[in-house]
Amino acid sequence: MVDDYEVLWLDKAEQISQAAGVTARALRDSPNSIAVSHDPFVRLEMLYNTFGGMLGDARVAGVRRGNCVLGVAGAVQPGHCIDSMLPAEVRALDAPAPPATDAERFLYSGSVMAEHDLLEPHWHVGPVGVEPGFQGMGLGRAAMRLLCNEFDEHQRRAWLETDKSENVRFYIGLGFEVVEEVPMLTSRFWFMRREAQ
Repeated sequence: MVDDYEVLWLDKAEQISQAAGVTARALRDSPNSIAVSHDPFVRLEMLYNTFGGMLGDARVAGVRRGNCVLGVAGAVQPGHCIDSMLPAEVRALDAPAPPATDAERFLYSGSVMAEHDLLEPHWHVGPVGVEPGFQGMGLGRAAMRLLCNEFDEHQRRAWLETDKSENVRFYIGLGFEVVEEVPMLTSRFWFMRREAQ
């Protein structure tokens, strides 16, 4: 990572807004996002709106240069993750058949995540993303290390899901282990757990 990047906790409203934009742009073309919608603007808007709400209540590690947030790793505290946002009675666990709407596929995706959420108390990691054009420079790893160091310091269990095999390797390098792999429409989810180290 270049020396003039700063790794810090993001807690100001402007930083959180930037973080929502960074993560929405970073994840807009992920396999799960594409499975939900073929329209890149719809994906961007869904993710921005979702992450904007989530990150406001999360612990958010970031990497910035100047005033620009470029890397983000968020985590919500126990009891505030996808399982609590989508209680069992509103989940859609049957894959939507064509011609399903983007909203129906989005609900299904969230329902799969909620159904496989860890039952034990945990910090749910996500979203994690780096501004396109700055990926591969160690910014995501720097933000995740700040988050994981705090998990270790306070003996916190962490949980996440990812939809890319290369991300599985990335998270294993940070101490996570794969617990389950689940199909999701045209993609897959890997659910991963990390105990404090």
